[in-house]
Amino acid sequence: MPIPQTTSATGGATEQAVAPGVAASDAPDLTTSVAPSLAVSPAPGLAAGADAPSRPTPATRTAPIAETASAARASAHDADDHRGDHRRSAEKLALDITESLLPAAPPQWRQLRLAFSVTVAAVTADAVFVISDDETVTVEVPSTAVELVQALRLVTVGPEDRAWWQVVIGRDRSGVTECEFGYGDLPFPPNRLLPAAAYRADLAEFPRERLPVWLAARLAVDDGRQRLPELLTRARIDRRGPATPVTFLEPGTALARWATVAAAAVAIRTEWGPRILGSTAVFEATNGSGSTLQLLPGGRAVLSGGVWNAAELDAAYHAGGPLPEFYAGVPDWLDIPALNPRAATGELSFCYWWDGDGWWSGESPAPTEIGAAVPGLWTPATVVDIVCGVLGDSASRPAVTDLVAATESGWVTPDLVESAFTTDEDTDIPGAWTQLAVAGLTR
Repeated sequence: MPIPQTTSATGGATEQAVAPGVAASDAPDLTTSVAPSLAVSPAPGLAAGADAPSRPTPATRTAPIAETASAARASAHDADDHRGDHRRSAEKLALDITESLLPAAPPQWRQLRLAFSVTVAAVTADAVFVISDDETVTVEVPSTAVELVQALRLVTVGPEDRAWWQVVIGRDRSGVTECEFGYGDLPFPPNRLLPAAAYRADLAEFPRERLPVWLAARLAVDDGRQRLPELLTRARIDRRGPATPVTFLEPGTALARWATVAAAAVAIRTEWGPRILGSTAVFEATNGSGSTLQLLPGGRAVLSGGVWNAAELDAAYHAGGPLPEFYAGVPDWLDIPALNPRAATGELSFCYWWDGDGWWSGESPAPTEIGAAVPGLWTPATVVDIVCGVLGDSASRPAVTDLVAATESGWVTPDLVESAFTTDEDTDIPGAWTQLAVAGLTR
């Protein structure tokens, strides 16, 4: 968004219901109820700066009320001027950042996109020039741009504002430049994260009354309080409690439905959502929630992951309460490689394991409470609704219903896939087929 003319924002995030990787205006829903929330942080309100100059004492005081009103108008005018100076400085800095990349621009480029992760201690950056819908060129970000983005941060963070940690800057050939700032209200993608020490240094400079759960978790792990190997070892040695039986789908059924939604996500070419990666089914929502279904030898399986704002994690990291014993009763065959990566960053909020006969868990919530972290799997009708919603108005519900039935029987044919997913010329039918084939559902 363009650097704003207004000065009232404080860096809070707004939420829009969108599906992974898709614009809010046409977002499909890949979960069980509403689509994942994507925090779209507004461009920051520019700092008001120093206090307005004090008003000189007048020679006479014949109209105190009028005089006070006049002084207020003068003070507001001075503040507006100050904010206007900051806004213009920010606009120029953003333009200068993009200018520093132009010597590396390929011919016929249409747009430049830069992404920075920024703290007082570290900065990472990447940049691409967009040539067409299917072609981009990655270029190195010069040190000049890194220095300028640190200046941009100082200019756009006022004394009462939270500091942003990420910024995406875009520019077209005409020179129109836009910025979007990320304040960390929702988890950042793993490839945008900086080391824990960098965030500690930044918090010393720009304190916050309350940390987002994802950052509090990472700092706890960095402190040695929630390291995964120790948690698993302690659970196996202490045997703090028996595992609890859990009601959930049989793993083969869950995989078939997961793969069907994954095929729909691939068909519409969204970058987020569910995927099948061999014996692992993955789901990542843009709100920071996500999970993995890991199939293991011997007919075993593990479903684990995290809801981004899980109340249990919030209470543990902010109120000093204990974390749930997610691994209570864990079997010896469940080890780190079978767990969702959130287990290593303190963001895991559920873990269930299938021993061949049933699902079990430690102190995890019921599966009905993790809907934000898994694709819609609950019934065949749920899957049909989601796939049709993803494909849009041109989807054939009977064809999708036939496909869902075929996936659960493991007998998917090319004709079924083509009938279900051919909605327009851009649909990726081969990609959809591959998702189902990797899951072992095709014939």
